[in-house]
Amino acid sequence: MRCLLVDDEPGIREGLAMLMRRKGHEVCTAGDCAAATARLAERDFDCVITDWRLPDGTAACFVGACACPVIAISGHPEEVLAGAAIQHVLQKPVAPARLFELLATATARAAASPPAALPRDVQDVVDRALACLPDPGAVELHDEAVLDRLAGLGGDLRVLAPGGRALLELRLCRDGRPDAGMPVVAPGEPWPARGEFAVDFHDVDPAAVDFGSCLDRAVDCRDRGVRVHFLNVPDSLLSQASCQGRAHDMPMRDAVGPRLPAVLQDLWSAS
Repeated sequence: MRCLLVDDEPGIREGLAMLMRRKGHEVCTAGDCAAATARLAERDFDCVITDWRLPDGTAACFVGACACPVIAISGHPEEVLAGAAIQHVLQKPVAPARLFELLATATARAAASPPAALPRDVQDVVDRALACLPDPGAVELHDEAVLDRLAGLGGDLRVLAPGGRALLELRLCRDGRPDAGMPVVAPGEPWPARGEFAVDFHDVDPAAVDFGSCLDRAVDCRDRGVRVHFLNVPDSLLSQASCQGRAHDMPMRDAVGPRLPAVLQDLWSAS
């Protein structure tokens, strides 16, 4: 698990972090509220373990923004403010065995959770690819009509035969959102306040979109250090931005990326 450990006592903090790493956890540390807030803005965590009283305040100032479970530790458990993120409150002194028991339970729960849904723009490409195979059980992979329809989606398509078994492989690259796990929102939905995310204009009526407002929000995000990408922007909106002299305000955007150059084909693993 990716864990954030917050404690102002260096010996306790580093000693516990070492034990957690030996158990296979990835651990970042912080010594006060300000450092913890900065760590949470930099990346996502699966769990936050924090002392409640810290030199510059209490953990209440940052746990409310946690999207992951929080384990709070205090010499006075009654002072810990209840919150949706706080899953457990442990009283000092904490037995490491008890903490590892809670982490093991959280890890098992996460492993048993169903996989997250694909981002909407990726799911759209998957759906279009599946639509090319109305009856997968009856499709021959050398069927040129089927291959032509799949090739029309862009990306790189090839048929392999590892171990003598025919296997079709379609690789689609999306330059607009380099990380498949990146949050994706629609233009009219609330935009994340931190991190990195993409705004998908697929199936959006260009006439109903205040594109100038979207560009203003993207500029504001950039000024705050939040990286935003635009996906599947209609040509009409791209022209609108160009005519308004705002092409330089456009975040990274693209639909399906370019095909692999022939010289790189051999580097594409067949596994």
